[in-house]
Amino acid sequence: MRNAILGGPIASTLHQLTRPMIIGILAMMFFGLVDAWFVSLLGTTSLAAVSFAQPVTMVISNMAIGLGIALSALIARAVGVDDTLSLRRALTSGLMLSFVLGTVLWLIGVFNHDALFRAMGADAELLPEIWAYMVYWWPGSILLLALMMQNASLRAMGNTKLPSLMMLAAAMLNAMLDPLLIFGLGPIPAMGIGGASLASGICWAIVLGVIMQQQIRQGYVSFVELTLKQMLALWRRLLELGIPAMITNLLVPVAGAILLSMIANSGEAAVAGFGVGMRFDSFLLSLVLALTATLPAFIAQNHAAGNDDRIWLVMNYSLRLVVIAQLSICAVLWLVAEPLAQLFSEDAEVVKVTVMYLHWLPLGYIGMGIVLCVNAALNSLQRTVISMVLNTVRLFVFYVLGAVIGLQLDGVRGLLIGAALGNLLAGGIVWWLMLRMQSRGELSFGSFQLSLDRISRH
Repeated sequence: MRNAILGGPIASTLHQLTRPMIIGILAMMFFGLVDAWFVSLLGTTSLAAVSFAQPVTMVISNMAIGLGIALSALIARAVGVDDTLSLRRALTSGLMLSFVLGTVLWLIGVFNHDALFRAMGADAELLPEIWAYMVYWWPGSILLLALMMQNASLRAMGNTKLPSLMMLAAAMLNAMLDPLLIFGLGPIPAMGIGGASLASGICWAIVLGVIMQQQIRQGYVSFVELTLKQMLALWRRLLELGIPAMITNLLVPVAGAILLSMIANSGEAAVAGFGVGMRFDSFLLSLVLALTATLPAFIAQNHAAGNDDRIWLVMNYSLRLVVIAQLSICAVLWLVAEPLAQLFSEDAEVVKVTVMYLHWLPLGYIGMGIVLCVNAALNSLQRTVISMVLNTVRLFVFYVLGAVIGLQLDGVRGLLIGAALGNLLAGGIVWWLMLRMQSRGELSFGSFQLSLDRISRH
């Protein structure tokens, strides 16, 4: 795949990388939906326990994503200059860091479980149910961190098929294990809510083992050529790059929570309708998410090889693809929003707000997609701090501020339109900056980084 990334046709190479990722992303969404549906059958108490656990699992997942972004930047650069030794050292160090961090988080979670969830507002009666779920999730988090690092390393090498196939296999296996472990069958005892987290852990362990076996066989994981000093230096670099990426990912749910709190004043039905709309976001953004997972390999490898012209070509192609795809999705949503909303609620007010959500907010995903693709490019160039600044500006200067202004002008509908316009404006400014530099003949992608550096300083 390296030869195609460095010299093949832009469009066909990008499609070849991205298609498997879309399948993998949809598979992981299915993974989450299956878990949620089976847990919902256990009743309100179990749902409440998972709701309390979700912020904790989200933080750890975002840590894993941030470290994966950092590792992929190092590995893609090594692939671009054909430095197999640096690749092995980076991957081996990254996996070791994930195991160490996962173990530390497991121990912290186990010994501070009650205090943590009491601080989050859980009452004494719910704590045992939360523990029944987290007792398996805490050790499973070690596997999750390592697995996400492995997937990031494979994508950085240009291999998007294997991680996508593994995600699809994990989703299918999880769908079979969930009912067996939650409700029991024959000699298998019913484990309730704990069965859901154990099923996830088993899936992660199997996928981790398959990928690890292949990487060891191919010689990508090896401790022979890695000293402790080199590993600690790589850990430091991974954390330097990974922490801003973690913060960037965590800002998105923070901004969403702000909008939800603003809508709360409009009543329970408005909150419910907004929540239903949010269920569709991952599906509506699946292409954007796939691009942000595949662009880093293309950009980092070409940058390392000195092919900056190809970076501009792939960026412009990707942004046009985002605009066309998201506009097509918006057109379809205007036709099917109401029947989709009615699948989740029979309450007329809830349906009304959900329809407004699906009509207006996805228009802003065009601009969001542009910014997220540029974020992915900056992350791959090891400029994660600038990426964090860019996404912070999009979220809190454009998206949230647009929502605040819109709410004052036209209530919930105004909030949704204002947030969408904020995202569109942010995306338009970023794309304009890229085109402006290209028109000046500044074909080095480093010029774009320097421009963002100036923005962040001022």
